Amino acid sequence: MDYFAALTAFVEAADGNNFSRAAERLGIKASTVSRYVKDLEQDLGIALFNRSTRTLHLTEGGHTFLMHARTVLDELEHAKAATSALNQHPRGLLKLNLPPAFARHHILPALNDFRLRYPQVSLELMLDNTQVNLIHAGVDLAIRVGALADSTLKARKLCDGHYRLVVSPAFAMQHPPPSTPTDLAHVPAVLSTRPVSDFTFASQSRVLPLVHGDCIRINDLDAQLIAARQGLGFALLPDWLVAQGIRAGELVVWLPQWRIQGVEREFAVWFVYPPKRIVSSKVRCFIDFMVERLGETPDWH
Repeated sequence: MDYFAALTAFVEAADGNNFSRAAERLGIKASTVSRYVKDLEQDLGIALFNRSTRTLHLTEGGHTFLMHARTVLDELEHAKAATSALNQHPRGLLKLNLPPAFARHHILPALNDFRLRYPQVSLELMLDNTQVNLIHAGVDLAIRVGALADSTLKARKLCDGHYRLVVSPAFAMQHPPPSTPTDLAHVPAVLSTRPVSDFTFASQSRVLPLVHGDCIRINDLDAQLIAARQGLGFALLPDWLVAQGIRAGELVVWLPQWRIQGVEREFAVWFVYPPKRIVSSKVRCFIDFMVERLGETPDWH
């Protein structure tokens, strides 16, 4: 029996409570996963799962074996990472989990230069706003936009984020620019699906709520940007998304003297990766490359 393959199959089956899901993640047949688990049970002389038609449940022995199996696999990963970290030439598959809008505007344009510099690193990109479990998904590195929940993950902040209130030039011609946020009360808006109460405007000692007229709600940042450019209303968008359009004259900033607060920290940009004792060279080189590419203070600030 290939004990390493059997341990890997067992851990995946335990995480997903299902042989088929484990097989899909490992790229093998469900019958192969089942056989690995059966071989382990025969070798150990104890049942690892209580089986039903739809799901698996770990036995007491299964729980004990899972704890030690994870330790064995983690130690092997640490050994591989420690060895590969000594390599001056990063190599292997780098699996990234990225928020779609940030990836389209700031990661994808840099990938050609990254691949030229590190030709032995192959890339797999998962564009998803859902914050997947990096360890269970086998993700090496993620970019998160927003406030980080408490976790055991390692994180490095790339930059803070700030909102801008933007409109298209045509929209600005049709509507007089507001002097204060209260002037937005009768102006059409393009907003996210989050509660409006999350947004407030601050200037010196004054704090005012966001009030708007007719509103289109969209749960995608790029779609909000497109709608604002088409003149469907004003939009509140992060600076990393709108800075280029502002510079190009495609967007006009309203109320620049007012700071949009309450959710500012939720647009900070972070690198997040699993808590390994040694960061692999492929992860480290990608982080360093993107910091170099975007700068310690990105130009959208």
